[in-house]
Amino acid sequence: MDLVELLQQAQRLTNETKMDTEMPGVERTMSQVLQATQELHSRVTQTGTNDLQAHILLGSKGVDLPQLTQKLETLSARQSFEPLDPVTDTDVQGYLKNERENAILSVIDETNRSIFEAVERQKWRCVYAEWGEEKESLLNALVGPCQQDFPDVQRQLVPTAMADEPTPYSRLNFIQQLYAKQIVAYNESHIQGTQRANLVSTFARLAHDSFDDPLVAEMWSVLEFMAGVTPLSRNIDPIQSRQTAPQFVQQARTYLERRYKTYMNKVIEQNLVAARRGGIPAVYNLVGSYVGVTFQQPQSLYGLHDVNNGRPLWPLVYYSLRSGDMGAAVRYLKESGTCPDLLKLMTLQKTAAGNRDTSTAKLEGQLRLEYNNKLHVCTDPYKKAVYVIVLACDPHDTHAELMRSIDDFLWMQLSILRGQDKRDYNIEQLTYGGLQSLILEKYGENYFNAREKTPLYFQVLALTGQFEAAIEFLARTEPNRPHAVHMAIALNELCMLGAPSSAKQPLLSCEPDDPPPMKRLNLVRLIVMYAKCFEQTDTQQALHYYYLLRHFKSEDGGNAMLNCVSDLLVENCDDQMLQLVFGVVDEANSFRFTGGIFAEFHTMDYDKYALAGMVGDELSRRSNYEAAIKLYFIAGQLDKALRLVCSLLSQVVHQPPRPGSMRERLSAVTRRLDAALAERKTDVEAHVIVTYTVLSQVMEFFDLHHAGESRLALEILANNRLVPANSSEVDECVTNLKRMGPEIIKVLPDILLAAMDIVYQEYVNQRGSSGAGSVYGEDAKSENKEAALRHLRGRAKALTNMAASVPYRMPATTNQRLVQLEILMH
Repeated sequence: MDLVELLQQAQRLTNETKMDTEMPGVERTMSQVLQATQELHSRVTQTGTNDLQAHILLGSKGVDLPQLTQKLETLSARQSFEPLDPVTDTDVQGYLKNERENAILSVIDETNRSIFEAVERQKWRCVYAEWGEEKESLLNALVGPCQQDFPDVQRQLVPTAMADEPTPYSRLNFIQQLYAKQIVAYNESHIQGTQRANLVSTFARLAHDSFDDPLVAEMWSVLEFMAGVTPLSRNIDPIQSRQTAPQFVQQARTYLERRYKTYMNKVIEQNLVAARRGGIPAVYNLVGSYVGVTFQQPQSLYGLHDVNNGRPLWPLVYYSLRSGDMGAAVRYLKESGTCPDLLKLMTLQKTAAGNRDTSTAKLEGQLRLEYNNKLHVCTDPYKKAVYVIVLACDPHDTHAELMRSIDDFLWMQLSILRGQDKRDYNIEQLTYGGLQSLILEKYGENYFNAREKTPLYFQVLALTGQFEAAIEFLARTEPNRPHAVHMAIALNELCMLGAPSSAKQPLLSCEPDDPPPMKRLNLVRLIVMYAKCFEQTDTQQALHYYYLLRHFKSEDGGNAMLNCVSDLLVENCDDQMLQLVFGVVDEANSFRFTGGIFAEFHTMDYDKYALAGMVGDELSRRSNYEAAIKLYFIAGQLDKALRLVCSLLSQVVHQPPRPGSMRERLSAVTRRLDAALAERKTDVEAHVIVTYTVLSQVMEFFDLHHAGESRLALEILANNRLVPANSSEVDECVTNLKRMGPEIIKVLPDILLAAMDIVYQEYVNQRGSSGAGSVYGEDAKSENKEAALRHLRGRAKALTNMAASVPYRMPATTNQRLVQLEILMH
C-alpha cells in the first residue's frame, strides 16, 4: 500500500465517523488535570517554546522542520564576490543571463580602472604644473629686479697650479693609511733581517693611540690578549693546536676576570662609604668591599645561606672565583668553617694546578652526589654557582640570577669546561668544541644581535678561540673590513690563523679533518679583495700587502704573491706602471733595470726579471702582444720578444706609415731590438734572427716604396733575393723562400704586388720617355727603348711565374692583379 492509498483511506474513515452532534466533554479530576499540566510543561521546557511553536506552525503547512534544518546547515554563504558559475551548453537561458552579467561587471571594472588612471594623470599634471610655477618663482627671486640693492661682490681670479707630473688621489682613508704604514715598516724590517715586531701588539697600540673609536680598541685588546700565548710553529696546524691547547681557555678566563675586577673597582669608587675599603690591596679585600656595597639592602640577602663577618658567605666565594683568585675563595671558606669537603677540594685544585689524581676524583664524586641530592634545588644561587664551577658539572643550568652580562655568561661557560676524561664518561660535561658550537651555531648572530652589536659578537667569538669566524664576520661590513684584514695578517704572522689548503676555497671554509665547528679563513682571497681597491693609486702599498702572501700557493700551484703582482701588471700595463714596478733602464747596460718597487723584495726566490717574464707570458696568452714585447725585453727574453715582433710585423709591414699606428710603434721597437741584438745576439735562435732581419728589410722596402724611392726599394729586394730579376732566378728565389719562416710567406703576396707596381710604373715611364732616368742605372741608359721595355716585360713575367711556382696558395686577387699588369705590359 502506497502513501496515496493510505491518505484516501484515512479521509474515507474520517467522513464515515463524522457525526452531526458534538462529542460529549471529557471530565477530569484535579489530579488528572495536574498530571496533564506537568506533562505539557515538561515538553515545553525541554524543546523550547520557539521550537515548539515553529514545529506547530510549519507542521500545519506540511513542512518537515528537522529535515529543513539539516539542509540549511549544509549551505555556506559566499565570503566575497566571485566569478559567475559556468553553465552547461544546453542551458540557453542561463548562458545568456551569465553573459549579460559578465558584460556588466567587465564594463564596471574597466570604467573604474580608467577613472583611476585619469585621476592619477591629472594629479601628476597638477603637481608638475605647480612645481614649474614654484621653480619659476624661485628663479625670479634669485635674479631679482635691477633696482634692488645687492652687496657688491667682486669676483677675483684665483690662480691655480698643477704639478708637472700629477699623481692620482689616494684611495686609502686615514685608518687604512696608518695600517699600511705599519705593514711597510714590518716588511722592511723582515727584508733587512732585523727583529720583527709583534703585529698584534703594534696594531693594538695603534688602535688605542690613533683611532678615535673605543670599540675598535677593545676588539684589538681582546685579540692581543688571546694571542699572548706561547708562539707556535709553522709546521703545526693552528686549528688542531688551538683545540687541544688549554692556554686559550685560560687566556679567555683571565681576560674576563681582569675586566670584572676593573668593574668592581669602579663600583667601589662610587660607593666608598658603604664599601669601607681598607687593608692590603688584594682580591680578598676587593671582593669584601664589593659585596658590602652590593648587599646593603636587607631584601638582597633573601634566600642566601651562611654568613662570614656579617656578610653573605657564598657571594664572597663566588666573586673571588669570578675575579680569578682561588686563594681568596679558599680563605673565605676557611674563615666560615663550613663545607670542609668543598674546602679540601678547592685547596687541592689550587695546589695541583689542574692535575687530577685519584683522591681528587673521589672527592669530586662525593660532592657531585651531594650537589645532585641537595644543592640542585638550593635557594642560594651563589652557592649553586660555586659548586658548579668547582665540580665542572650541570652545564645546562643557566644561573639566570647571576648572569648580568654576556661576560658573566661566557666566564661561567669557560669555568666549567673540562677535557673529556675517560673516568668521567658517564658524567655530562661541556667541552671546548661544545662551547664553540653553542656560541656559533645554536645562538648565532641573531641571538647576539650581531648586526647592531658587531664588536660584542666579535669579542665572544674571539674569546672562544674562533678567530677565523670572528674575522670573517667583521669583514662583511665596509667600515670594519680594514680592521678584519689586519687582524688576519697579524694572526697569520704569529702562525695562529687557520688557512685552507687551496686558494680556491671561499673566504670561510672547513677541512674534512677539522673538529666542528672550526672554520678556516682564506687569507689570500681576503688580502686580494682588500688590496684590489687601491692597487692602481697606491701601488707600493698594494705590493707590500701582496708580499705577505709569499708563503702561499695560488690556484695553479705558483707563488701567490707573484700571481697577484702579475694580475696587477696585466690589467695596468702602461709605461708609468712598468717604470714604477721595475725601474728605469741602466745607461751602462740596456738589459739591466735599476730602482722600482719590486727591487725592494730582494730576499724572495724570484726577482723582477722572472716576474717580467711571467707577466709577458700572461699578456701573450691574452693576445696583448705589444705589452708582452715590453715585458719580454725587461725580462731579457729576446727570443720571445723577437718571435712576437715577427708575428706582428707580418701583419702590418705592407701598410703605409701613419702617425700613431701599430706599424709606427713597431718601428720604434725594432730600433730598440737592433741595439739589443748587437749585445746579446747569441741568446736567440738563428732562424728567428733571419726572419726578423728579413722582415726589417721588408719594412724598409715598403717605407721606400710608399715614399716613391723605387730605385732604393728594388735594391733591398735584390740584396735579400726575395723576388727574381728574370725568369732564370725564379727557382733560386723559391728555394730561398722555403728556408724562411712563415712570417715571410705571409707577407710575400704584398711584396710581389709592390714589385710588380714598381715594374709597371717603370714600363709606363719608359714608353713615354727616351729611357733617361731609369731605375736600372747606366746599363739601361745604353740600351734602346725597345730593349728596356723587353727587359721590364721579362721581369714582370718572372714575378708572375714565381707567384705560380711557390708551394703555397696565393690569394686569388694577387694572382689576378699580377696577370692583369703583365698583360697590360704586352
